[in-house]
Amino acid sequence: MIREINWNEQGLIPKLLYFENCNDFTGSVNNTGMREYRYRLSPVTEKDADGTERKYLRAEAWYGPLCYEKSKMEGSSDFPLDESGRKSAITWIAEEYKNMLSTPGG
Repeated sequence: MIREINWNEQGLIPKLLYFENCNDFTGSVNNTGMREYRYRLSPVTEKDADGTERKYLRAEAWYGPLCYEKSKMEGSSDFPLDESGRKSAITWIAEEYKNMLSTPGG
């Protein structure tokens, strides 16, 4: 049975403040008989050549039983580190989950 996920349910993905405080978040969905879907949201800070800081939220997804450090990322996308970016990242994670379900071996 394929689990339907309400990705916008309160408490499923942390609020913006969690990421603004430099915390990473990982989660997973396991459907019996299918690959496990895993995802990670992490704040990233980079400095431009002129020293200007650029902050954003990186969303990444992978499949299988292994942790982030031992897995090959199947997809990655960057979003502004603000509420709009957080919501867009959640939408991206949901779309990646649907893509996994529609691929052979999903």
